[in-house]
Amino acid sequence: MVSYSMAEVKFTHQQIERFNDRIKNCLEDAQCRHILEHYLKISRKPVLHNALKLWMAANSTTSFNDDEFFDLIDNVDGFNENPLLSISECEHKLSYVKLECCRILEKIRPYFIQYLSTHHF
Repeated sequence: MVSYSMAEVKFTHQQIERFNDRIKNCLEDAQCRHILEHYLKISRKPVLHNALKLWMAANSTTSFNDDEFFDLIDNVDGFNENPLLSISECEHKLSYVKLECCRILEKIRPYFIQYLSTHHF
């Protein structure tokens, strides 16, 4: 794991604008993702934090373990698992999980971008 002080992490205006385009851009940047995780904890958003943990699990593997992922999915309110049941290829399952997590996390994006602009610009 990368060690750095969150207070030291600063983003340029262009980076914040890119993060503001869609939550996926935040998730794909390790420093931004770490700050998002912190933000979700201090904002007391456990369901959204669970969605982030699920996205990170799907992003860090190439195999889909049904038991492991469905346990994580059960902790994410609003996750539509029905399409997942009809997908057979592991790669497509992981892509769907990440896409669905992005959909769920999107609702916090404007508030998180404001937090980034205030504390990490």
